[in-house]
Amino acid sequence: MKKVNDIYDAILEWFQAKKITSGLTQSEARPVRTTFYTQLSMLAIPTLLVVSIYFNEPPETHTFSFIHYFLLIIPLLFAFYLLRLRYYNLSAVITLVAVNYHLLALTMSQADDPAPLGFLVTSILSFLMISKKFNTVRVVISILPLGLFLFSQYYYKVLGGDAIFGPPRWVVPAEYLMPPLVLLCVLFVLIIYQFVKAVDLAEAKLTEEHKKSEQLLLNILPEEIAQELKEKGVSEPRVHRSATVCFTDFKGFTQIAETLSPTELVAELDRCFSYFDSVMERHNLEKLKTIGDSYMFAGSIPESNRTHAVDCVMAALEIQAFMNQMKEIKANQGLPYWELRLGIHSGDLIAGVIGEKKFAYDVWSDTVNTASRCESSGIPGRINISGTTYELVKDFFECEYRGAVPAKNKGEIEMYFVNGLLADLRRAGEDRIPNEEFRRRYKQL
Repeated sequence: MKKVNDIYDAILEWFQAKKITSGLTQSEARPVRTTFYTQLSMLAIPTLLVVSIYFNEPPETHTFSFIHYFLLIIPLLFAFYLLRLRYYNLSAVITLVAVNYHLLALTMSQADDPAPLGFLVTSILSFLMISKKFNTVRVVISILPLGLFLFSQYYYKVLGGDAIFGPPRWVVPAEYLMPPLVLLCVLFVLIIYQFVKAVDLAEAKLTEEHKKSEQLLLNILPEEIAQELKEKGVSEPRVHRSATVCFTDFKGFTQIAETLSPTELVAELDRCFSYFDSVMERHNLEKLKTIGDSYMFAGSIPESNRTHAVDCVMAALEIQAFMNQMKEIKANQGLPYWELRLGIHSGDLIAGVIGEKKFAYDVWSDTVNTASRCESSGIPGRINISGTTYELVKDFFECEYRGAVPAKNKGEIEMYFVNGLLADLRRAGEDRIPNEEFRRRYKQL
């Protein structure tokens, strides 16, 4: 039974063209599927009619019919091959040219053949099979079969022209037949074009809004967690056996905030935190949240890694350098400035999303509490790390032992100040810029 189900699933997947359209958006996949179904139909229908043609059509038409059958099948098979190679628009164009040629051959063979009506269908298919990026191509390929349709009607029904296998059974005056047919074709193109244009515009707006909502979601949650929430509706909290958490806090924030207007205060915080965000991206770290003037981030989440402690300290050095630069600029201008404390601790933690409304990605464990105590036990302008973090980064950074420092509700914690990169790991004349030896040692973690 399982084999039967597997075969059924494989056939269903093939008919849905999942492999051909994998990685495409819905709007990109639709013309590809339309091309695939058109190819499938034009391969199947003439093949099924081969027997009927042999027994029901006059013998003198057989050679003509079979030759043009193969002139349809061969380019269709080539177009299908191109579709599998993901040359979607080229495949669509070859398919439409082959189908229109086959319809033209049928039209030339029998004056009263209904084949010219197929030109009306292919004029629609050009808009449905060819990407909107090639709008000129699809308009031309839409108008061409309509021109063939009008010419065939005029040649046979008005002029009474002969087909390869006989003349038409009836003719009518041009003023009776052609005006409504021309009007029909013009309206046909305009209506289809406006319809497809409206669909393309709606899809473009929908795609743009989708990108905005996706970006907004990814600004709130890590990509892996956001994907899990979209697929399952929930995200299971995960235990990370080794991670690093960092807290920052501005000294004298309350006093300086009292001298600024609300707009100036928010602008100043935004300037600082926006820079911190860019640092997170460069060092593969996850911003967790801001609480007032406090900024919290972590390494080794949502995906665990072995470089998290080094990454956090490197980010802290960059952040502290930025704040020192801001301090110098403001001091020279006689303006009040903020100084920053940073505290870092490493250990295990649980990370995840809880709640159903206004959810946020967060972390919990004693590691978080200890990191917060490292920040509050530090001093402005310095990076304060725990002994646990020191053991993870001591081969990379020059650290100053502070001793066992009392921390609220935590007793005494071994703490260190980070002064910068080790002398043999930094570029000459630069305290914060790592050299090749640093990168080599980093890769070995």
